[in-house]
Amino acid sequence: MTLRFSARRGTLSLAMAGALLVTLTGPLAAQGTAMKRPPGAPDLSKLPKTLKVPVTFEGLFDERDARALGALGYLRCLQGTVTALRSGALGAVPRDWSITCIEQGREWRGVFGQLTDVGIDVRLQYAFRDGRGIRTTDRIDTARVNGTARALLRGLSAPLPGTGTHEFTPVPLPQSTFLEVWFLPVPGDPKRVVVGGDSLIQMTSDGMRELGHSRSTPPIRTMSVALNAASWTLESLEERIPTVSELLVARMALDLVPEVRVRSRQYESVLTRAGPSWTHRRR
Repeated sequence: MTLRFSARRGTLSLAMAGALLVTLTGPLAAQGTAMKRPPGAPDLSKLPKTLKVPVTFEGLFDERDARALGALGYLRCLQGTVTALRSGALGAVPRDWSITCIEQGREWRGVFGQLTDVGIDVRLQYAFRDGRGIRTTDRIDTARVNGTARALLRGLSAPLPGTGTHEFTPVPLPQSTFLEVWFLPVPGDPKRVVVGGDSLIQMTSDGMRELGHSRSTPPIRTMSVALNAASWTLESLEERIPTVSELLVARMALDLVPEVRVRSRQYESVLTRAGPSWTHRRR
């Protein structure tokens, strides 16, 4: 199961991406397993008070699309970092080091670190700049690295959607005052693209406490991407706002076709390679 992207946008080959995630063990794992709140509805009294939910279709769409764009950046960073590791570009990396990816400023960085009693001691960074990856020793937000690593640990410990029939992977996405872990399908062969099954865990920004876990997930579906067409349309099952996995696949499809359309029951949204943002129309 491999989906390759054009060199213009940076080649991404996601083959068994779930297997590339390094399982965290040791002191940090002990902290992660100490979380006692079972999956269920979010504890509203503990949710960030600054959280503002958009009320317009465009606002809600942009919020969900931002998650899809963040997930795409994370997956590309993860794959690019592992590819560099396998090619020898990163030198000798001890097997007990852990790996995660974070967005630092306007770039993604693959981060390797060693577990300590208080978190991760960052040992190596691989930054993606101007379409290429380079090693760097620039300063990094260690608090974000630690929170993301803990959230990833929580995601790896949770049951994945699909009951083993489909591949899913946890994707940690820090927000302004909290942290989300999305469970999204691993992109596969363009002839067999999976959408749906989106699940979400919300956590505190340090990754130490779970705030809530979604109870239900959208239906898991398999579809194909037309490789030689001028446009590709994804038919969403949602009433208004497409799911994160649907928008993620749509953005990936732009490496294969110049235009993608995502159609919910009420709206049609169009994105092109040349255009900076989605356009919407009521159906």
